[in-house]
Amino acid sequence: MTQNTPTQDDAAPRGVRRRSANPLVISDPQAIRALAHEARLEVLDELFASQSTRTATELASRCNLTPSAMSYHLRALEKYGYVERAASEGDGRERRWKAAGDQLVVGTLSGSTAAKNAFLNVQLNAFRERLSAEIEHRDRERRAGIEPGPDRAPVLTTGMVFLKPGQRDEFIKKVYALVDEYEALALPEDRGIDAERLYYMLSFLPERRAEGS
Repeated sequence: MTQNTPTQDDAAPRGVRRRSANPLVISDPQAIRALAHEARLEVLDELFASQSTRTATELASRCNLTPSAMSYHLRALEKYGYVERAASEGDGRERRWKAAGDQLVVGTLSGSTAAKNAFLNVQLNAFRERLSAEIEHRDRERRAGIEPGPDRAPVLTTGMVFLKPGQRDEFIKKVYALVDEYEALALPEDRGIDAERLYYMLSFLPERRAEGS
């Protein structure tokens, strides 16, 4: 997924760089609810991360949808200001679309908790499907006698670290800085529709103890 400059209560950031020149901040509950659809999240990941234009046909191929169904989702995203129609390229036979900024930040303290939870559930479900697909892929390799490389990352890593508040801020900053470093290495020609992608999900959760404990 993608990063942003954290706000007070981020529900889901997506974009190219944390230091954004053109952020798109969405806090309207109805607009957030419009994102509670896996195909629309895939579109936002693609357009905001690549910062390139895509046609409905190209995006449909990534979401296993028909171009007409994808056009419907693009118009819905346009309605709420997430995407824009881009200038035609080539013979201009098919409309092209682009992100409405270089970074998307969803959610503020004044937003709807229910809307943000619905959006997060769709995100988590999509990532769960990617995890399951990777597990199945590795299982097929194992059955075929293909040995993994010694440096292959685990499918999922979770954990806990003991940090003081100042150390916690430094830790989060360093993790995002590493992501920023590699985001900056990708040239426009490296962000094509057929480019190789590596998905990740980051969440830094301080311990929240129940009141009275």
